[in-house]
Amino acid sequence: MFALTLKGLLARKVRLFLTAVSVMLGVAFVTGSLVLTDTVKAAFDQLYDGLTKGTDVTVRAKSAFTDTTTLGSPKPFDADVVARVRKVDGVAAAEGSLTGFALMFDKSGKPIQPGGAPTLAAGYGADRELAGGFSLRSGRGPQSPTEVVIDAATAKKQGFVLGDTIKIMFEAGGQKQFTVVGIAGFGEADNLAGATLATFQMQTAQELLGRVGQYDSIDARAEAGIKPDELRERIADVLPPGLEAVTSSTVSSEASKSVSEALSIFTKVFLGFAAVSLLVGSFIIWNTFSILVAQRSREHALLRAIGAGRRQILGSVLAEAVAVGLVASVLGLLLGLGVASGLRGLMGLIGMELPNASLQLHARTVIAAFAVGVAVTLVAALVPAWKATRTPPIAALREAAAPAKRVSRGRLVVGGLLFAGGVAGLVRAMSADSQLPAAGAGALATFFGLMMLAPIVVRPLVRFLGAPISRSVTGGMGRLNAARSPRRTASTATALVIGLALVVAITVVASSIKASVSDVVDRANKADLILKSASQFAPGFPSGVADKLRSVPEVGTVSEMRFGPAQIDGATTYVAGLDPDTVGRVANLGVASGSVTALGGERIMISADVAKAKGLKVGSPFTVKFAQTGDRTFQVAGTFTDTTLVGSSYLIGLDTYNANFSDRLDIAVLVAAKKGVTTESVKQAAKAALTEYPNVSVSDSAELKKTQNDSVNQMLGMVYVMLLLAVVIALLGVVNTLALSVLERTRELGLLRAVGMTRKQVRSAVRWEAVLIAAVGAILGLVLGLAFGAAFARSLTSIGIVTVEVPIVQPLICAVIAALAGVVAAIFPARRAARVDILRAVVTE
Repeated sequence: MFALTLKGLLARKVRLFLTAVSVMLGVAFVTGSLVLTDTVKAAFDQLYDGLTKGTDVTVRAKSAFTDTTTLGSPKPFDADVVARVRKVDGVAAAEGSLTGFALMFDKSGKPIQPGGAPTLAAGYGADRELAGGFSLRSGRGPQSPTEVVIDAATAKKQGFVLGDTIKIMFEAGGQKQFTVVGIAGFGEADNLAGATLATFQMQTAQELLGRVGQYDSIDARAEAGIKPDELRERIADVLPPGLEAVTSSTVSSEASKSVSEALSIFTKVFLGFAAVSLLVGSFIIWNTFSILVAQRSREHALLRAIGAGRRQILGSVLAEAVAVGLVASVLGLLLGLGVASGLRGLMGLIGMELPNASLQLHARTVIAAFAVGVAVTLVAALVPAWKATRTPPIAALREAAAPAKRVSRGRLVVGGLLFAGGVAGLVRAMSADSQLPAAGAGALATFFGLMMLAPIVVRPLVRFLGAPISRSVTGGMGRLNAARSPRRTASTATALVIGLALVVAITVVASSIKASVSDVVDRANKADLILKSASQFAPGFPSGVADKLRSVPEVGTVSEMRFGPAQIDGATTYVAGLDPDTVGRVANLGVASGSVTALGGERIMISADVAKAKGLKVGSPFTVKFAQTGDRTFQVAGTFTDTTLVGSSYLIGLDTYNANFSDRLDIAVLVAAKKGVTTESVKQAAKAALTEYPNVSVSDSAELKKTQNDSVNQMLGMVYVMLLLAVVIALLGVVNTLALSVLERTRELGLLRAVGMTRKQVRSAVRWEAVLIAAVGAILGLVLGLAFGAAFARSLTSIGIVTVEVPIVQPLICAVIAALAGVVAAIFPARRAARVDILRAVVTE
């Protein structure tokens, strides 16, 4: 049986490859995602190990909680602590350090803003052994207040050389000029995970960052023979309250972990697309093996007649599945290395540059590739293999294949219940806010229910869609062939349904986001101008922007907004810092109780939904944990209903924000024109006043809507590219099914050719069959996608989707393109059908 199976595989190499490709692409995404994750981790482990080389212990402020949102916001402390540390027995050297915000500008005056990575300033330490992997590539360290050392990546990209003048902006605002006297790197890396870095003389850095007489941390090196843990304990004994001593290995692992976690979202997204690809591929494998089993029923019957047992037949079919899975795994593993390199390059293009490191192919990745490839193939082939064992030996005496079985009553009942339950879940999700679990469960139940009912839906749908073409001979034949085996047509179309449904659903969610942004701007915004960072990845812009605008004659009200992480009931969230005296003039918060003017000091405003869920009212105590200051108990000053403009359910005054956060970057500034001044006039005046802040975008309501829509469209385009993979796999399934169908109908095609049907007519009939299969998938995918998209958009109120908008034109275009793609999918099978040898075909059994 093994030899027979092997010969059968070798005789059908093209079929084996086409079937394996559908799984191979999914395995490639899984492998690529895991390789990228391991590569990133290895790169940053090496980088941070190098940066902490020479430092045994670090002193820093204690944090009430630590996660990826707080590691970049250290609380400064008095510089006198350095003297205490230096006096500790066993300390060979100790030096203070600090970092902060610094935005460099290129030679044309444009801000150098990397995508997602910070723009940093730092002090240049005198003891270079404590600097670890940060070292000069050329030049020298800064020796005066007007000198700076910049990172090598910025120097290369922007063409800066030693002696050039560079403009840099700081948190307080305004640009200052410096002379580049040094270019530095981080070991072999040119920058730190894409971040820009400007390093100044230590005293100059303290003045520029507003931390005169303060440091963020202290680096200490142990004397020979003193272990880091021992030195850490000694230093901890002399530290004032609020500070802690940790080893360099702890600092390195925390920093590496924070970056890896920040980048893990990419891994999750790529694995999500891999899952979609594998799901689509599994339907193709299932369909392929179902057709193969049906075509070889007489062969299996003959094997049974000469003594082969059911286990042997089952083993034979599953052995073919394992072979397909192994081929897919090997090819997917090799392709995955290329995918990892491509993804790494893509991250570099959007500004997230990674340190140099060779691709990491670990044993777990290889095991995962083979486990996924073989497991998916085996599971998909299990039902067809079981059916193969049910072929009775008497079937060997039949001259024709047994007629297709009817859909069982049990399948109809289960499918109907799933479909009805799924529709109920979707309806519930559409009728109430934040019903994400109902939307997810409803989508899954509806999909699987429809797949079980698809064979009884396909035949009337094919007849309806094929009616316009049935007048022609070839069109009528294509229609009859598509309807001949509804199960086959349904399972082939299912792969396309998945891809198209996801495309349409995401289109609906994206349209709803854009409509929600428009609604928020129209309803909640009362400002004439909205100022935001010109880069969507920037953490904010200097507070000097708001101060500058207050001196503009055309400006009536200026209200800034800040954002910071905090913990409430153990969960990390964000609080918004607002000016209680001005925010009411530029924003409509939908105050439900209390007053926004009461903010400040120990008072907080909470969204009405949160207040209701927690049983809070005006005057209730409420505890918030800040990383730098710990638990703070507030009094509820009021509740509000519209969180979309401020982006948070918790509002505190600016004075409270400044008391609990060390950064002073504004996330947005809202501006209202002085009475009698037009929006256009105040916009021109604001732009003129902010010429030294090219990193700030000044927009009116219409421009803000357009900017946000462009961002959504850009993200949508990236998602479309990823989902295109699933659609391509689905079309490969159409190719595979039609190719097998042509093989199955070899005698029929030969007889048609014998009675006068031309090759052109044969090709046309196969093409029409492909178009109808693709059209069925397009229609079902369109309907499901619209329903899923509406349900999920309605369920995502927590991220600001307040308006559900179901577009028509874009989904219809997607459906038409998918249907037309059937023509492309039919090229190979149609040509093969047209080349059928008439004499050989008519004697084929």
